[in-house]
Amino acid sequence: MFFQKKLANKFFLGEFIKKIKNKKYKIMKTKILFIIAFVLSSSLVNSANAKNQNTKLSDIKISNSQNKDEREELHSIDLEKLYKDAENYYKLAKSWQKLKCLPKSGFICTKHECKRKDISAHIILDKKQKTVSRCENDNCETFVAEFEQTGSFVNIQSKGPVGSLIRILGDSRYKEITTVGLDAYIANGNCEIYNEEDKKL
Repeated sequence: MFFQKKLANKFFLGEFIKKIKNKKYKIMKTKILFIIAFVLSSSLVNSANAKNQNTKLSDIKISNSQNKDEREELHSIDLEKLYKDAENYYKLAKSWQKLKCLPKSGFICTKHECKRKDISAHIILDKKQKTVSRCENDNCETFVAEFEQTGSFVNIQSKGPVGSLIRILGDSRYKEITTVGLDAYIANGNCEIYNEEDKKL
């Protein structure tokens, strides 16, 4: 009886091992078939994409080299003129003593936006007195300022509660940025030599 049980167990284990091997074989066979199917489908998709790209490339027309070039013609830079202009602005920036600057356009900038603003005030810049005067009609408010020439430009920075930074090209064009609190006033315009006699007339 003991031998029969042992023999039955051996037979049962043998059958069990065969079944496991068959299942592993089937799983392995399924995996291999899946991989082959995946590779074949990928290669078919890639070849279809390549065919589409070849078709697109063949649709591209090569332009005739005899067509007229419609790009804007590049002109050479006249370095002598640039140098003369810079030298002229430098001399003008150095020579003026007092300017009156009138704004052409202006903006008021707050935390969220900058709005265009009509400006009636002008500024008078005095190098000798080192002052900036902001005037509306005959009412002027004057601030002490620092004047510094850097090349063709004169940079002016006022002192006091209202912070102004003014930059002038030579003695003609200017840009002003004035801050009151955290709001900014920006003006662009032109300057001219200021004579006290002109004020009296």
